[in-house]
Amino acid sequence: MKTRLITAGIAAALAIALIVLGSFFSVIITISLSIVSVILCGEYLSAKKLNKDMKLFIPSLAFAFLIPLLSGIKYVCYIPLFVFVFGMFVLSVVFHRSFRTNDMMFSLVGVTLITVSLSALNILVTSDTDHAAFWVVFCLAVPWIADSAAYFAGNYLGKHKLCPEISPNKTVEGAIGGIIGGTLAALLVGGIFKLIYDGATVYYGVLVLIGFLNSIVSIFGDLTFSVIKRNCRIKDFGSIMPGHGGLLDRFDSVLFCIPVVFIFSQFFYLCV
Repeated sequence: MKTRLITAGIAAALAIALIVLGSFFSVIITISLSIVSVILCGEYLSAKKLNKDMKLFIPSLAFAFLIPLLSGIKYVCYIPLFVFVFGMFVLSVVFHRSFRTNDMMFSLVGVTLITVSLSALNILVTSDTDHAAFWVVFCLAVPWIADSAAYFAGNYLGKHKLCPEISPNKTVEGAIGGIIGGTLAALLVGGIFKLIYDGATVYYGVLVLIGFLNSIVSIFGDLTFSVIKRNCRIKDFGSIMPGHGGLLDRFDSVLFCIPVVFIFSQFFYLCV
């Protein structure tokens, strides 16, 4: 527990520093998201030992870096996306004797999910630089606080297993605690940024709705990657964060939540 808290504190300090700097220089957030994308994809592919297959690993990491980096440029990001998908199918023909289709599909689906999700966050930041910090904090805070609330609620109140075959430690009570915590987190983030952005209008009704939905979505994100870890017979995706595992172990739920925020932002105002 002590190691877990220390690691979380260091990670939070680094995140805050990047967010503060990124509020003035959005390119810092863009580059940071590209680096995070590479790390996440590297951990994901390593789970199935595909890091040893260079013809899959290198193109995947190159794509992982380029997509978030170029996502702020309208339509340009579609070029590496097309090249990546098309290139994978070309490789499956050229190396048909050693290339396994399930490995290709594992790479395509996971790497695309990770990179497109982080690219959506970058689009939010670059298209609204005045509220860059809001978008980053909101996308991260809700699933992370929901996860923490679920963890503590499950430890102290958990009695009924949620999905014992996938994640034995998750409970129904923990999930309910997570949903409540994530919803309250959305309100908290809105309130904090209303104070920071003097004169800003925060639409609390929309934030609560997104917070509620993303608290549920985060559970499925967590369980989805738990299934992948179970199938790959690993406990964590990495060890970059002592007490937490790999970076992907912290971002699994976030990757499912960012698209929800992005979709809502296209139809509703969250913070102006």
